[in-house]
Amino acid sequence: MVKSKKNAVSEPEKETETEEITPVELEAVSEDAKKPAKQTSNKTKKTAKPKKKSVKYLKSAENISRDKTYPIAEAIELVKKTSYSKFDGTVDLAIRIEKSKKGDDAVRGTIKLPHGTGKNRKVEIATDDLIEKIKNGYSDFDILLATPAMMPKLAQAAKILGPKGKMPNPKDGTVVDDPSAAVQDLQRYVAMYRLDIGRNIHISVGKVSWESAKITENINTVLKALMHLKKESATLCATMGPGVKLSLT
Repeated sequence: MVKSKKNAVSEPEKETETEEITPVELEAVSEDAKKPAKQTSNKTKKTAKPKKKSVKYLKSAENISRDKTYPIAEAIELVKKTSYSKFDGTVDLAIRIEKSKKGDDAVRGTIKLPHGTGKNRKVEIATDDLIEKIKNGYSDFDILLATPAMMPKLAQAAKILGPKGKMPNPKDGTVVDDPSAAVQDLQRYVAMYRLDIGRNIHISVGKVSWESAKITENINTVLKALMHLKKESATLCATMGPGVKLSLT
């Protein structure tokens, strides 16, 4: 004998009013039921795997000890030797700053290098016409200079310039009384720096093809300018090449 099913609806549910389903709604529900249910994955998102180093990089890195710090002169020679780009690579200095209780996350500024950065940057001077061009999408420049009087006018382009790191700032030496006199220095000789989220400062100190003496002088100028900051480590490398740890003692 087959037992009859009990009413699964509890007493309170019987008293709840429900709207009558129309034939159209019923048809829609029926169509949805035919569609395959989306499978939910319990797998967590995979973290991005670190990029594999190229054969050229690994071969160059064989010449450098990862556990050793090198004097500046020796580090420069290793950077030159291990650079494997077909073009004249840039020599970059990366300095990691110790965390401070004083809140030095906003560390930024400029350093004039005796032999320049090895880069030729495009510098523009803010004018009424240039501001209009910027508002219409123009951004073909690396540095924007402005006078203090021009800064209020630049506020209307701040949302465009700010995210690109091109908004003039007195700490960067880009707000000056005589912009035309600062153009040449900013194009070639002035290194602009800012502490990044990893507490690193990156500064270009020359080209691989340069004489070692010029790169050495640039590095010493940077270290002297940043004497007030407690440094955790420093690394020198070419555009395409392994990093060489510098001895800071």
